[in-house]
Amino acid sequence: MNLAFDLGDRAADALGAVELHTLGRQQLATAVVRVQGIIDRFTLAHAQMVAEADRTGVWQGTGARSMADWLAGKTNTSYGSASGLLALGETADASPEVAAAVGAGEMSAATAATLHDAIPPAPAGADVSSLVKAVKGTGPREARAAASRWKELNSAKQETEEEREDRRYQRRSVRSAPPVDGMVSTTVTLPVLQSRQFINAISQVAGKPTEGDERTTEQRLADGLIMLCDAYAKGEVKGGRERPTVLLVFEAESYAGHTDTPARTANGDNIPASVARHLAENAVLQRVLRVGSKILDLGREARLASDDQYRALVARDGGCRWLGCHIPAAWCEIDHLQPYAAGGATDLDSMVLLCSHHHHEKHRPGVQVIGNAHSLLIRLANGTVIDCALRRAQAAA
Repeated sequence: MNLAFDLGDRAADALGAVELHTLGRQQLATAVVRVQGIIDRFTLAHAQMVAEADRTGVWQGTGARSMADWLAGKTNTSYGSASGLLALGETADASPEVAAAVGAGEMSAATAATLHDAIPPAPAGADVSSLVKAVKGTGPREARAAASRWKELNSAKQETEEEREDRRYQRRSVRSAPPVDGMVSTTVTLPVLQSRQFINAISQVAGKPTEGDERTTEQRLADGLIMLCDAYAKGEVKGGRERPTVLLVFEAESYAGHTDTPARTANGDNIPASVARHLAENAVLQRVLRVGSKILDLGREARLASDDQYRALVARDGGCRWLGCHIPAAWCEIDHLQPYAAGGATDLDSMVLLCSHHHHEKHRPGVQVIGNAHSLLIRLANGTVIDCALRRAQAAA
């Protein structure tokens, strides 16, 4: 063990001694990615040590409440960071496939940690390798969604969808911590759909930022909540108002009860099929029509996409199409692959969802678009080709 520590110290010293200003852009880019891979391998080894230390009870009798509590105190890190490390260790110990994927650089340590709720222990008879294969190369957000869906599918015999949703609903809560420096931290735990309604409601009250408004998004949401509470206290909030809109994409087969494929919000959240069917009883339904494999188009008749086309793009793209970007559809912009002013059509084959940053990147001088919305490649001015294929499925079979 001492030899391993010595080698680790030497590696850290060697990296720290590199004169970064002597490296070119490509060398720096390569170094950043390789170092992250090395860090992930060290993190995995550390996490497995933490899990073993927890099993042997190193924290017991120290006054700590748990292994995570003990580790956070000993290393001056946060409780959340220590808990995440323990979760990663338990996941890797329960699944050699996960440990191997992280060790081979096929999965980041952060992604592996999100599988903790699904794998240790995995549902009886479940094929863990199918989940690991599905999340290789994805980020934590997609992996967490895939793990949740995988566990639901493989736990069907133990728990019905309605029972599962009721169990989750029972966990709803609002908790406030003691005041610190005149401020109180309040934690709100809600089912996904109600959480989206909550955020949408206070966003509507807060309004859009005006010119010169320097508040952060978090500050604007806080102000919206305060304004809503003030209005209620003054008796200005009446019943019967329109509910905050939440867009759900729901397959017709699942809506009809033939399958249990979950609905999806524009933020990328999965909503259980039973909940979506219940909501549909009092919702405005918009069918996304297709002709063969193509959704109906507007051609050159209009520059802006219609509401129906936006819903269709949410259903098809799910979020920003740029490789590696995890921005959900609700925060994206609609982009004409060929600018409308240059003859581009307002057709689904000619439009994709891109986040604001990547929308600007796509319009930089020298950038080329190759293919259409279904087989999209973007060549940057420096020759780099970005594969903007449709997002991978969020669920593992």
